[in-house]
Formats: sequence, C-alpha cells, structure tokens
Amino acid sequence: MIEVLFIRIPGEKEREKLFARLRDFVSGECYDEALGYRSKEVGLRRLLGEALVGFALRKCWDLSLGSYRILRGEKGKPFIVGRENVFFNLSHSGEYVVCAVSDREVGVDIEKRAKARMEVAGRFFHEREVRMLKSLSGTGQDQLFFNYWSVKESFLKYIGTGLTRPLNSFIVTFTGERVSLYEGVNELPLHVNACPVDAGYACYVCGEYDGMPEIREVTFEEITRC
Repeated sequence: MIEVLFIRIPGEKEREKLFARLRDFVSGECYDEALGYRSKEVGLRRLLGEALVGFALRKCWDLSLGSYRILRGEKGKPFIVGRENVFFNLSHSGEYVVCAVSDREVGVDIEKRAKARMEVAGRFFHEREVRMLKSLSGTGQDQLFFNYWSVKESFLKYIGTGLTRPLNSFIVTFTGERVSLYEGVNELPLHVNACPVDAGYACYVCGEYDGMPEIREVTFEEITRC
C-alpha cells in the first residue's frame, strides 16, 4: 500500500501559536531544531513534517510518538529504526508539506510551479527530456519542466541517493497519464503517480505498487487530535 497525506502551512498570523501546540506531537530534538531556525516558516515546516509523519504512523501502523525512532541514512533519507515494513518520505514546497507512507520503499516530491528554468534543464536533464522541453513553449513548457523535476526527485528519494545521483542518469517519459522511468533502454519496474495536491504544484510519488495511491489532505486539527 501507498498513502499520500498533505497539509497546508497556515498563514503567518497563526504560526506563532502553532509552535506551542505541536510540541506534544514531535520529538524534543525536532522541536528544539525548529526553534533554532531564523525563519519561523522553515521551523514550522520542520514541525509539521514530523507531526504529519507521526499522524501517518498512528493511522497506518498504530505507532505512538515515543515508540519509534527516526534516523537518517548515509545519503540523508529518513527511516524508522527497527521497522522493516514501515517506510515514509517527506517533501515540502511553497504552502504544502507532503508525506508518503508505505510498507515498501517510497519517495515523494512536491514543487511549486513557476517559469521553466531551461538553463537548469540543459545542465542537468537528459538530452531527450531537453528536446521535449524545447519542442514546447509557454505554459506547456513550464508544466513539463516541473513535472520532470518532481518525478526525478521522487525517484531519487525512493532509491535514497538524493541529488548525489545525476538527474540525467535516467529518463522520464509521459504517455498520457502513465509515467515511465528508463535507464538507457531498460524500463525500471517502478510505478510513479501524480498527486493532485494543487494545480499550482507538481507532486509525484514513486513506489513499488501499481494503481493510484490514496491521497488526502490532513488538517492541523486532525494532527493534534490524538
């Protein structure tokens, strides 16, 4: 199974009071780290990310805060210590924090849409993807650029390498709603799905299950209810 949960970051006026309310739903280490950020928005993203993970773990595996420990692997991917069938991944951009959970490896990414950065595509994307982008203009090019970027990030987060693996070392293709990943001519046995979080964002999840994952918005009240 794969489930994708997302939460909208509250407005600036609400952020101060939310810090205190989230204290009981994150680890002490996370809370202290969030307080140390100069930007309240960055700190709140940190808190909401861990609180969203905690909500998902309670919902899907009945794991309460304090019954598990989160560490990071060599390349920075977070994991649950001692749980072989519990996986999660986080991403945030703009107004949203997104969490994907699964009983197998999973990666998720969200990107706020803007103008296509063709100089970035030329440096980092596969030449086939660059050709596809150059065949488009305007909104179509902008949309495809961020779709490429989000799919690529979701795959790199799935395998746990982050950007230590070059973005042009694999190819992303779109055929209708189907997303495929290739290494050379070999299609990878993975499934990538678009997550309709917001029309102004590209969001994709990469995992081992065929079919559309469950995707839903979570409110702050839900997170702090348990």
